[in-house]
Amino acid sequence: MKATFLGTGCAMVLKRYNTCFLLEQDDNKLLVDAGGGNEILVRLDKLHVPITSIGGMFVTHSHSDHILGTPWVIRAVGTAMAEQGYTGTFTVAACAETLAHVRTICEMILGKKMTKYFDKQILFREVTDGEQLNLAGFDIQAFDIGSTKMKQFGFRLALPDGEHVCFAGDEPVKPSTEKYARDAKWLFSEAYCLYADRDIYKPYERSHVTSLDVGSIAREMNVKNLLIYHTEDYGPDRRERMTQEAGSVYSGHIFVPEDMETVEL
Repeated sequence: MKATFLGTGCAMVLKRYNTCFLLEQDDNKLLVDAGGGNEILVRLDKLHVPITSIGGMFVTHSHSDHILGTPWVIRAVGTAMAEQGYTGTFTVAACAETLAHVRTICEMILGKKMTKYFDKQILFREVTDGEQLNLAGFDIQAFDIGSTKMKQFGFRLALPDGEHVCFAGDEPVKPSTEKYARDAKWLFSEAYCLYADRDIYKPYERSHVTSLDVGSIAREMNVKNLLIYHTEDYGPDRRERMTQEAGSVYSGHIFVPEDMETVEL
């Protein structure tokens, strides 16, 4: 199984795309978030991934940098159905609040040519806290991350080797979600900026953390590998600096992907 990060940045980045990624195993493909615009389609095209090869998407929450790419994905899927004879299904999974927002936005802007496929081939699947489901061929357990800003879900992903990935959303692991992160093979976690730059970027005011903080969380959760995303627009030394800072408190493997990089899980 592998994950390709189509984007790795936070909301207002200019040098990279918003955080979203594509999970792949054999012929199964699942999008996780879609960023803030139609750049999601550009990135999938660069990977030579047809929209019809993707079985669905998991949308974490309704912030613009996570949800506004979804109408473009759904439009592309609907276009394939309307113009190319695509007969498959595409499932959008999210909590009730986010799912309602996705559907409302799409119904406002896509028109009946696309929305006629809703609930027939384009399916909307509500997920609840702690629910286990198979989404586009992937076994996940959805969980409420406990955000105070907006309802947001992450998930625990089962791996073929019996281990698991904890995808924590775009806030850090909290006491209520530690059970999903503990002993994970991979912890996917946001780190808004370096702790050294906390006074510049003010992560704590935004319910985010730093690479130093997430290194401490990874150590406490006894995870084998830490992947850091949803970062500020640092330059070419971003990976080195964030890895070094997290590594000062965590001895496991650390990966800070650039846009369009793939990690084998």
